[in-house]
Amino acid sequence: MTMRISSRPRAALLLIVLLALGALGGTLYAFRGRLATAPFIGSMFSRTQVGAPAAGAAQPPAPAPAGADGAAPAPDASEARAEITIDPKRQQLIGVRTVPVERTSVSPTIRGIGLVRYDETRLADVNLKLEGWIRDLYVDYTGHYVRKGQPLFTLYSRELLSTQNEYLLALKTRDRLKQSQIPDARESSERLVELARQRLDLWDLPPDQFAKLEQTRKPQLAMAFRSPVNGSVIEKQVLQGMHVMPGQTLYKIADLSVVWVEADIYEQEVPFVRVGQPAIVTLDAYRGEQFHGRVIYVYPYVEEKTRTVKARLEFANRDGRLKPGMYANVELRGPAGTGLSVPVDAVLDSGKQQIVFVAEGDGYFEPRRVAIGRRLGDTVEILKGLNEGEEVATGATFFLDSESQLRAALQGFEAAPAAAPGGGGERERLDILFRSQPDPPQTGDNVFEVTVKDPSGQPVADADVSIIFYMAAMPSMNMPAMRNEAKLPPAGGVYRGPGQVTMAGRWDVTINVTRGGQRLGSKQFTVVTR
Repeated sequence: MTMRISSRPRAALLLIVLLALGALGGTLYAFRGRLATAPFIGSMFSRTQVGAPAAGAAQPPAPAPAGADGAAPAPDASEARAEITIDPKRQQLIGVRTVPVERTSVSPTIRGIGLVRYDETRLADVNLKLEGWIRDLYVDYTGHYVRKGQPLFTLYSRELLSTQNEYLLALKTRDRLKQSQIPDARESSERLVELARQRLDLWDLPPDQFAKLEQTRKPQLAMAFRSPVNGSVIEKQVLQGMHVMPGQTLYKIADLSVVWVEADIYEQEVPFVRVGQPAIVTLDAYRGEQFHGRVIYVYPYVEEKTRTVKARLEFANRDGRLKPGMYANVELRGPAGTGLSVPVDAVLDSGKQQIVFVAEGDGYFEPRRVAIGRRLGDTVEILKGLNEGEEVATGATFFLDSESQLRAALQGFEAAPAAAPGGGGERERLDILFRSQPDPPQTGDNVFEVTVKDPSGQPVADADVSIIFYMAAMPSMNMPAMRNEAKLPPAGGVYRGPGQVTMAGRWDVTINVTRGGQRLGSKQFTVVTR
C-alpha cells in the first residue's frame, strides 16, 4: 500500500519559513546602526554591509590606518572601560575601599640569597722553585692557623746545598781580598758574593737564613721555609719525607679577616645595585644578628639558568664568624627618593596596560590608565596618571573592572540619554569632614560631627546627613555582618549627634548627604575603634 503526502502542508511550511527570514532580515537592517558598534557583530557589518556598492561601482577612499598620521591608535574594544556608579550600600557589601595617593619614600629594598666566599685577593699558594725532600713538617693538618714568617717545613736539596757552599766560598774569597792592592780583585769578589746571594734570594730564603750562614760559615743540610701571609691552611698537599718538584703546590693559605659574599640579584633589580652600596647580611647560624658590609663589584653578565646577576659584597671578619660556604640572606637598600605610590591591589595589570579606579565622590569611579614603576613591598610606584591626594579603589577592583567593561560594551547598544531638564553640567563636589568625640571612636556611645561645604567653601546647612558603620561578616568566628546607622541633626552649620559602636575593630564608614530624597554627596573611609 503506497501513502502519499499532500504537497499543500509542505508549501505552507515553506512559506512560513520564508516570512520569518524576511522579518529577521528587516529587523537587522533597521538596527544596523546600533549593531555595527557592537564588538564581533560590527566586524560582520564591516565585511558585508546592507546596501554596499555593487561590483564595479566607484569605491569610497579607504580610511587611513590608525596611527598613520601620528595619532594614537584606537583602543581595543575588548579593553574599553567606562565610568561607573555604585551606591554606598553596594560598595560596603562588595568590600570597596578607597585610599589616597600618597607621596612616600621609594627607596627599594633588594633581597637575595648569597654564599660566603674567600677573598680571592687574600689567598696564597705556597710552592717551591727547586727540587728537594721534606725533612721536618711543622704545619701538618688542614685548618692550621699560621702567622706570616712562621716555619712551615724544612727542605733538603742538593742544589740548595751546592749554592750555599758557593756563597760561603764567595764570602771567604771576599774576606781574603779585602786588603788586596788590586781594585779589580776586590770588585770581582764582591760581585761573586752578590751573585751567590741573589741566587739564594730567588729561591725565597728568608733573611735570617742568610744571617745564620754568614755567622756560622757552615752550610745547612735542611733549610726552613716560612709562611708568606697570616691565615688558615685551606689545602695541604705535603707530607713528611715527600719528594717535591719546582712549582708544586704544597699549601694554600687564606686570610679570613675579610670575606666576600656573592649574592644573586634578579635581573629586574640590577639597575638599583651600585658599587659602594651598603649591604646587610643575616645568617641562620647567628639569628638576630646583622653583619654590615658594602658592594664592591657587580658581575658583567647574567646567569642564563637562573636569570640572576652576581654581586660581590665585602665584610670584615676579624673574629672569623663568617665561614666560607655559609648561606646568607642579603639585603640591599636602593637609592633614596620620593614618589607617588598606591597599594598593589589598586592596580589592575593586563600586561598591555595598567588601570586604577579613581573615586570621584558620590559613588562615581573613573577607570584611568597609569604608568607604574618599582614595586615596594605591598605598594607600587606610580610614574604617570595620578595626582597626590586622589582617592583610588583598593578593594573589589576586579568587580569594578567587570562593571566598567560591561558598561562600556553596553554603551554601543544604548542611545545617548536625553539631558535632564535643567540638569547639564558637572556633578557638584562636596567637601565632607568627619570628627568624633572621643577620637578615634570607642565601643559604646560617641558623639559624631560632620561638616558639609559646597565647592565655593560655603556650609551646606539644609541637608539630611546620616552615618553608616559597617563590619563585614567573619565566618571563621561565626560572626554575622554588623551595621549601625546614625542620623545627625543640624547644629549651627554643622551636623552633630550621638551614635553607637557595638564592638571594637575595623569599621567601614559611609557618610550620606541628601536633600529632598536626592543624594548630594557621600564619603567613604575606614576607622578602627577601641
